[in-house]
Amino acid sequence: MANLFIISTSPFKRREHNMHLYLAKENDAVIFIQNGVYIAQGMPPDLKSIIEEKKKQKVKFYALKEDMKARGIKGFFGDIVDYDGFLELIETYDKVIH
Repeated sequence: MANLFIISTSPFKRREHNMHLYLAKENDAVIFIQNGVYIAQGMPPDLKSIIEEKKKQKVKFYALKEDMKARGIKGFFGDIVDYDGFLELIETYDKVIH
């Protein structure tokens, strides 16, 4: 059973997203939306090591294009999807965890 984890808070202000990242396993995905897209500008060192480890475990990472554009953020370490792509992800995964 594959899960989609949604992270909407800034990695610099709140830390509850760490739990989502720890729980993610192979074939799961994580999407950053709203202020969660600030992760593309950099991240705390502990978060960076978690993400690097999860990439090795074949966890997929996404960011919502419209939220990145609204915040003037360019570039991301995973795939960038629009609203339609986000809806496809929601439909694809067995569970959505926010």
